[in-house]
Amino acid sequence: MSKVKLITNERNEDFQQEVNDFLESITGEQLISIQYATTSTAITTHTEYGVYPSVEYSALIHYKE
Repeated sequence: MSKVKLITNERNEDFQQEVNDFLESITGEQLISIQYATTSTAITTHTEYGVYPSVEYSALIHYKE
């Protein structure tokens, strides 16, 4: 039986750690595919001190149980 795991985070370092932790918890034979995506969560048309665009990082991991 196959499963999927969705991991999302707005902090790149935390996202990378969550993905790495999950991948370490499964074996290479279990992994089917990984799809990565980034999504802008805040769009600004001006630059202002303290205002930064935000990005959400996502990974969809397809694996065997």
